[in-house]
Amino acid sequence: MTLTEQEKQTIAIVDKQLDAYNNRDIDAFAATYHDDVEIHAFPGGLQYQGKDELIKRYGAKFASLVYLNATSLSRIVNGNFLVDKERACSASSNPENIDNDVVVIASYQIENGLIKRVTFMRD
Repeated sequence: MTLTEQEKQTIAIVDKQLDAYNNRDIDAFAATYHDDVEIHAFPGGLQYQGKDELIKRYGAKFASLVYLNATSLSRIVNGNFLVDKERACSASSNPENIDNDVVVIASYQIENGLIKRVTFMRD
């Protein structure tokens, strides 16, 4: 399968976001998001909006954990849309003692080279 330039850019920004997430680097993580980012949960809808709120929530999460790792298990990309099945593991006190291990579907919409909308789906 040949990827378009747009699809390559879509993959690149989502991968950059995952790397920053795994490094618990709030500045690099926030830099991948649009100022008016929307975070949704399916089927609940909009959870919050805006980069400031994203920084507040993820900054606290990154600060409270000693280990955080998200991995794409499978991926579909179409233009400026990317859907990942992701596994995210975290530890709050000992990196070898995982406290939380979840699998989610994350749907990303890219606008002007940044993540504009994310929808999370989980059991």
